[in-house]
Amino acid sequence: MTLTTVLFHDGRCRPEPLPFEQISDVLAAGSDLVWVDVVLPTEEEIQQLAEEFSLPPLAVEDALEAHQRPKIDRYQNCLFAVAYGAAIVDGGLQLSEVGLFAAPHFAITVRHQPALNIDRVGERLQACPKELSEGGGFVMYVVFDHIVDGYFEALEYLQDRIVETEERLLTTTSGDGDLPAVFRLRHDIVRFRRAVAPLREVLNTLLRRDETVLDPALDEHFRDLSDHVIKVYEELDMGRELLATAVEGHMSVVSNRLNNVVLKVSAWAAIIAVPTFIASVYGMNFRHMPELHWTLGYPFAGGLMLAVGGLLYALFHRRDWL
Repeated sequence: MTLTTVLFHDGRCRPEPLPFEQISDVLAAGSDLVWVDVVLPTEEEIQQLAEEFSLPPLAVEDALEAHQRPKIDRYQNCLFAVAYGAAIVDGGLQLSEVGLFAAPHFAITVRHQPALNIDRVGERLQACPKELSEGGGFVMYVVFDHIVDGYFEALEYLQDRIVETEERLLTTTSGDGDLPAVFRLRHDIVRFRRAVAPLREVLNTLLRRDETVLDPALDEHFRDLSDHVIKVYEELDMGRELLATAVEGHMSVVSNRLNNVVLKVSAWAAIIAVPTFIASVYGMNFRHMPELHWTLGYPFAGGLMLAVGGLLYALFHRRDWL
């Protein structure tokens, strides 16, 4: 576990880390703000945090267990929220789970692997001493804002991939058109959408705030975040539809090309079938055949084959089968 404890006094960050055992004393004073960031805690370590901050047992259990659905829960002395940050790693989407406790005088972030980089959160908090008077609610807002900013960066990358994939699918007539890459992109979009969709309700719940935890001054900040999340969600929906349309268009092109091949094969089969029939008739070893003693019998049969074949070729060519 990696644990970082930061003390904000009068809106200013104390340069030295706050010893863990002094946290309860600071909270009892009720004048400063404590932010604790912990990465991949064990059950014993999260229980120590719970005792020090008097955290609700159910929220502690959710914070310890990864793969929670994005949500927000109200408790008597704090709020507990779960959200997922998004980043592009090695050309693919990586989601990072973050649990967040917020109260008037403390905030706790619990990050699971792969841990979301929140260095910019600390920098922003230090740059906003006035807003820190709003308590842990402002820390919650800054963390959510950092997460949503990451959504736009990931969304831009996925949109570029969608455009490239669409162009490749509509210009490629081969059977697969790199469909495995298309399905990986679709999988990333679906995972991203599942992380963003519940966050809309989370932010709506925050707007119907509990004023004992969140300062009313944060309303417009969370409202702005809610608008951004809705925009990301709508863009993801649009991207998913564009990708589905591109796949359908590609399959239509491939199907049309296959139909043309079938028409050509069928036309050549018909052209070959008639001479084959004539040749098979003339190849029968019957005693009484009108053409058997005719001098021009074989030239006539050959000419008949060429004439019928040429007629069929002209007919099929006229209909664009050949």
